[in-house]
Amino acid sequence: MSWYQSLILALTQAITEFLPVSSSGHLAIVQGFFNSTPSLSLDILLNTATLFSVLFFFRTQSKDFLNKSVYIFLSSLPAIFITLIFKNQIQYVFSQSKYLPVSFLVTSLLLFLTKSIKNNRDKRTCSPPLAEQTTLTPLKALTIGLFQSLAIFPGISRSASTIFAGLLCGLSFQNAFQYSFYLFIPASLGALIFGITQTNLTSLSLFNYFPYTTVCFLMGLVSLKLLRKTIQSKKLWYFSFYTLLVSTFLILLN
Repeated sequence: MSWYQSLILALTQAITEFLPVSSSGHLAIVQGFFNSTPSLSLDILLNTATLFSVLFFFRTQSKDFLNKSVYIFLSSLPAIFITLIFKNQIQYVFSQSKYLPVSFLVTSLLLFLTKSIKNNRDKRTCSPPLAEQTTLTPLKALTIGLFQSLAIFPGISRSASTIFAGLLCGLSFQNAFQYSFYLFIPASLGALIFGITQTNLTSLSLFNYFPYTTVCFLMGLVSLKLLRKTIQSKKLWYFSFYTLLVSTFLILLN
């Protein structure tokens, strides 16, 4: 893989990992365009870069993360069990790009529905208002975890599904955003550990890939800031038009 292909993959990973548009789906599109796949070493280092982006961005929320550790564990269970039980089926879906348009369409639907949840809150038809129901419970944690497991499939955004689920469970936009990326930490660590077990550590070209991981880390921070600003303005549903456009493009392309 050439240097510019690695750079484009790094930028794609950094930008789409955190924005609710599915990094796995975009990476599959880019890799299909290049007719190649990145090395496992690059995968591991880019994953590490985005993990450090989240850890740095939420560094002041470490206490809150620890306080919610039990809920984070519960939310992580559905994806673990589904991956273990349906491993072969998931690998098959990963190899079939024809499913990408449907997955992006699911992401579009989840994103657009966040607009309806916001409107219901603004009308304040519930007592107490949904916006005030910010306490996590084991059932809410498992529900959010079930939605997170949808993102096992390329094209379905993890952040979109978990933020939508958080809002559905009564979390505020800010709390849903934070909890979504609390869940990213163990998920990313699990992927990192799995990747390391599949390769020889001496093969990790740290020096060669350092520029790409640096770009990935910095762009990851920019993406997180953009997403937080979008969340605060309650305009997350705007991204649904983009993912719908991607889905339409893939349908026409196929």
